[in-house]
Amino acid sequence: MGGVRLLRTPWPRELGEAVSAAARQSTGSKEDVLAAVELTNGRWVAGTRAAVYLPSDAADADRRVGWEKIERANWDSEASVLHVYETTDFGTPLRATELKVEDPGRFGQLLRERVDASIVVQRHVPLAGKRGVRIVGRRNPAATDASVTWNFVLDKGLEPTQPGVVDAAEAALRQVRDEFGI
Repeated sequence: MGGVRLLRTPWPRELGEAVSAAARQSTGSKEDVLAAVELTNGRWVAGTRAAVYLPSDAADADRRVGWEKIERANWDSEASVLHVYETTDFGTPLRATELKVEDPGRFGQLLRERVDASIVVQRHVPLAGKRGVRIVGRRNPAATDASVTWNFVLDKGLEPTQPGVVDAAEAALRQVRDEFGI
């Protein structure tokens, strides 16, 4: 019997529609939800091949953040909070989003997989003894022809206001880019 198969997802149909609409508005193409999780406040977060959709300050809107713009995430099981940190301009604090969920489940797995997949190059370069800068080149994993964005993160004990630190970090970035031809 050939019939129509109905695919059920653990997230509301409206979430998938909202993500597709936001993707079309932002990128001009459609994105399908690969994983999503409901927050304890009833809102949802979702991940696609190209981006994560995080709550915005507006109660009825989400922010589309490309995977290459996520620095890291971690799960605090005691507080039931998934912390997501976005990359920012050098010298400014990372943008942190706290997602209160009972269990991140498949969404947490997707978050880790996509962030890891976005890293093209990662290198630690010593600047002062063992302390140095971590150079990270990222590309959206859904578009291998996308340009690489670069970030550097200073080790604890080094500050961008210290004399010569920014110049040394920028020199380290040039060295890594030249080494990898990117």
